[in-house]
Amino acid sequence: MVVETRDVAAESPGAHAEHRVPFTSEWLDMIALKAPRNPDLVPVADQRIARAMGIIQEALAQQGAGGARSVPSAGALFPYDIVLLTEEERDGALRPTAFKVDLVRRFCLRLPVAAEPVEALHTELARGCTLAHPDHFLVLARPWLSMRKYGPRGHLYTHLDAGHAATNLLGIALGRGPAELRLRIPRLAIRELLGALLPYREAHSVISVAPSGPAPRNDQVWIADQAADAPADSHGAMEEFCWSQIPQELPEGGDPMAPVMSRPVVDAGDRLSQLLRIGRHEWRLLARLRRSCKTFAREATDAPDTAAALNTLLTPLPTDLQVSEGKPGAGLRISVVVAPGPVADACRAWLPSADIRLIVSEVVADPDGMTRLCQGQGHISAAQALVLFHVPRDRFLVPGRPQALRDLLFQASAAAQLLYLGATRQRVAVTAVGGFDAYGLREVAGLGSDEEVVYLLALGADGGGKEKTDRLAIAHAHGE
Repeated sequence: MVVETRDVAAESPGAHAEHRVPFTSEWLDMIALKAPRNPDLVPVADQRIARAMGIIQEALAQQGAGGARSVPSAGALFPYDIVLLTEEERDGALRPTAFKVDLVRRFCLRLPVAAEPVEALHTELARGCTLAHPDHFLVLARPWLSMRKYGPRGHLYTHLDAGHAATNLLGIALGRGPAELRLRIPRLAIRELLGALLPYREAHSVISVAPSGPAPRNDQVWIADQAADAPADSHGAMEEFCWSQIPQELPEGGDPMAPVMSRPVVDAGDRLSQLLRIGRHEWRLLARLRRSCKTFAREATDAPDTAAALNTLLTPLPTDLQVSEGKPGAGLRISVVVAPGPVADACRAWLPSADIRLIVSEVVADPDGMTRLCQGQGHISAAQALVLFHVPRDRFLVPGRPQALRDLLFQASAAAQLLYLGATRQRVAVTAVGGFDAYGLREVAGLGSDEEVVYLLALGADGGGKEKTDRLAIAHAHGE
C-alpha cells in the first residue's frame, strides 16, 4: 500500500498552474454550444434538381399517417444521410455537383468539393448502370446516431434502417420513371470525395434515377452553399469511438460489380400470388399511409388479409442482389409464426413457399410468452403473427466477404419494407421489433443454434396507443 505524505498545503499556489489552463479550456470547450449556421437559402430553379429532391422528400421526409415518415426507424433516429450527385446548370454549362440533403429542414446543401472528383465518381457509378445520364442518390449509413442509444447493436439497426430508406427511395423513384439500386459500389471513391466533410459514414447503397419527368408540384425546394471552411459534420471523439467498434472490413470492402436484374429480394417460390405485388404507382400511396403500430389489440384481424400481406414479397425490384432462386436456403430465410386457428389456415393457402416457412405455435396465443420473446415489450403481446428474418451464420459471416453481410441485411430490410406496405394495403397493423429473445425465437421457430435472427416484424390488429416505447429516452428492451 502506498500512502502519499507530501504537504499539499505547503505547495506554492502556482504549482498546478500548468494544469489549470488546459482543464479550464477543455471543460469550457466540452460544454460550449456552437451557434447553428443558418445558410442563405434560395429557391431551386433547376428542374432536374427539383425533381430529384422531390423524390427524396417524398420517400424519406414526407409525413403521412399519424405524422409518421414513410419509413420506420429504430427509436426514430434515422441514422443515415442522403447525398445527391447530379449535373447542375451554372454559367451556361452543366457542372457535376454534390448536395447533402437536410431531411429535417428540407433543403439541399451544395458541398464544397471540386467538380473533377464529382465527375470521376459519376463516371465510375455509370459503369454497369442501365440508365442514360442518371442522377445518383448515395445512402450513407451513420452508425453513431443509433449506437449512442443502443450500443454496439445499434450498428445492426443502422443497416436495417438504411435498407428501409434505400428500398423506399427506389420504390418512390420507380413511380416516376426508371430507377435501380446497387449495393456493389465504389466505396473507396465515395470516401475520398466525401470523407473529409462527412466522416464516420458507411456507403450503404446507390439509387440511380433517370433525370426525366415532371418536377414536383408540392413545396418549394431550397438550396444553399456550404462554406468551404465549415467543420466536418461529426461529433468528434465520441463518434470516432462508435466507429472504432465496427469491424473494419465493413466500411471498406465489397464485391465486384454485378448486373442489375428486376426480381424479388428473397426467393419467394411459386405459391404466392403475382396479383398481390406492390404496383409502382400504388407504392407512393401506401408509403404515405404506412405507420408502425403502437399497441396490438386482442381482437382478431381478418385472417385472409394477414395472409395476403405476405404476398408482397413477390414484388420485383431492380437491384444487383444475387438472389439464388430455386435453391432454398441459399440466402435470407423467413419464418412466419402464427397461432393455430384462422390465420394459420389462411396462411396455408400460400405457405410454405421456397425460403418462406410457416410455423404454427401456441406461443403466439400466449400474451406472457409473446412478451418474453420480445424482451418485455407488452404492447406486442397481442400480435397474431411474428415474421422472423434469419440466415445460417456461415452464409453471411464470411471472412473477407463483407458484401455477404450487407446483402443479407438489405434483403431483410427490403422485405420488411414490402411487408409494411402490404400490411398497410390489407389494413393489418404492423411494427418492427429490434429487441427480442433470439434463443427463444429460434426454439419457437424450430431453427438451429447456428441460425441468426436479424430482424423481426409483428402483425395483428391495431389497438391504438399514444407512443411507441422505442421513442423513449431509454433503450427499452435493451437492458435499460
